Amino acid sequence: MKRVVVTGMGVVSPLACETETFWKKILNGDSGVGDLSKLDPVQYKGITKAAEVELEKGYKNKNITDHFRSYGMAVTYTAAAVDMGLRDAGLETRQPNKNNYGVIIGTTNGNQDIIERIIDEWNLGMEHEDLDQTAAETLRMFRPVELSASIAKFFNLGGPNMVIPTACAAGNYAIGTAFSMIQDERTPLIIAGGADPFTRSCYTVFYRLGAMSKDSCKPFDQDRTGMIVGEGAAVLVLEELEHALARGAKIYGEIKGYGLACDAYDPTAPDPEGSGATLSMANALRSSNIDIRNITYVSAHGTGTKANDAHEVKAMSNVFGKQIDTLYVNGIKSMLGHCMGAASMFEAVTAVLSLYNQQVPQNRNTEKIDESFNLNFQLQPSQDIQHNVKHVLSNSFAFGGNICSVIFSKYDIN
Repeated sequence: MKRVVVTGMGVVSPLACETETFWKKILNGDSGVGDLSKLDPVQYKGITKAAEVELEKGYKNKNITDHFRSYGMAVTYTAAAVDMGLRDAGLETRQPNKNNYGVIIGTTNGNQDIIERIIDEWNLGMEHEDLDQTAAETLRMFRPVELSASIAKFFNLGGPNMVIPTACAAGNYAIGTAFSMIQDERTPLIIAGGADPFTRSCYTVFYRLGAMSKDSCKPFDQDRTGMIVGEGAAVLVLEELEHALARGAKIYGEIKGYGLACDAYDPTAPDPEGSGATLSMANALRSSNIDIRNITYVSAHGTGTKANDAHEVKAMSNVFGKQIDTLYVNGIKSMLGHCMGAASMFEAVTAVLSLYNQQVPQNRNTEKIDESFNLNFQLQPSQDIQHNVKHVLSNSFAFGGNICSVIFSKYDIN
């Protein structure tokens, strides 16, 4: 089987729109959560926190932002992340000739902001001939496929191309799918990513579900009160090892395997017994041929909601048994909010940077593990795993019970 490594990355997040700054802020435990500004907060009766992206404050390539101005924000965020990722990987940002490099992007809401823009700005009784060219073009841009197709066209990437709409697990699904394609020698390189815009519909759905916190996200905490809605995009450049070595690429880390599963339980609620998450983690460990004792830490889905956190802990207990008492569990949604299709990609970038830099991010906001879990795991990284990061298991869960776990590993030339 071909080995698959990470040679580049790009980040457009509520913390930062540049990878090095993003990593520094993750290590500092900074927060990208602030007051809701992209919607009228008066309508949401005290639920007024959000993790919003300010692209212009970190990303300066106007060629990208100008070109994608008529597209949805998820496409614009993705384009900026891909631009960063290709540069980071030492590749030309606009390939001179079409090639067999691929693009796979995961998402929850796709270009939902385009639909909302149409509803807000256009008179539905308007005759077709009265629509100007810009308006007509905008109508075309709502298709989810634009998340990958427009990227391929702009960057001249002729390989596998798809959008994976498995909600909040979609980023990990993109990574796993890309990993399999490269292993099978269908292509030597795929840009795998996840993206979602900030939309009224998404924010309102979670508000109506009663799933959002008034102040902060506290994964696994005794006093957790819910999630914070976020947005953004991130990508990893995944490459077949020999292809990467032949061009002298920097290698951040390696993907060893992944697991997929479905709760097959409820449209929104997770299975309390953690069936899908248990199977997904077990499948990832099996495909990677890695023993649970060699996992340095778990990068948790950790939304800060009662049901999701309890379900994840149950599943981790099923998989790790007594070892969970010594296992470090990290949840970065406390800093980034829940960024939907981009969420697991931010966690993937963090996991890979943790392996590359041999530094482990700390938890923010979580002070006391929920007593109902009847077990303990480590809330802060111990000294014996700092500078000894070997394998990270990253979980992502989604509505519909879609679950994907990926194992990232320190690169070893052997």
